[in-house]
Amino acid sequence: MDGVMLDQERVTVTVEPGVCRFTAKISGWMENGELRCEIQSGCKHVQDFAKALQPMGIMEVLKMPFCENSVYSIGGKTLKHSTCPLPMAVLKVYEAAGGLGLKRNVTVVFEK
Repeated sequence: MDGVMLDQERVTVTVEPGVCRFTAKISGWMENGELRCEIQSGCKHVQDFAKALQPMGIMEVLKMPFCENSVYSIGGKTLKHSTCPLPMAVLKVYEAAGGLGLKRNVTVVFEK
């Protein structure tokens, strides 16, 4: 086991993005020391985002400042709405799949 990162279980989330109503399902996992994901969505831009994501190491997932994080960078090139929650959700999935974060829900609730 010397320095070898074991593959983790598959982590899956459902993202309800709001007014666009393009629900997305993200599944992420660790494979051979790299994080990978699949994204299912009816949104063409999210599909382009998913195709552009490449397997990455855990240090790339944690890269700060987040404006230099490749997931956000790819989102900036493929997604058409600056508040799309998919890049953050992919990073949360990667974090949990890589064994670096707990599977805890993230919510944004508008007060009435």
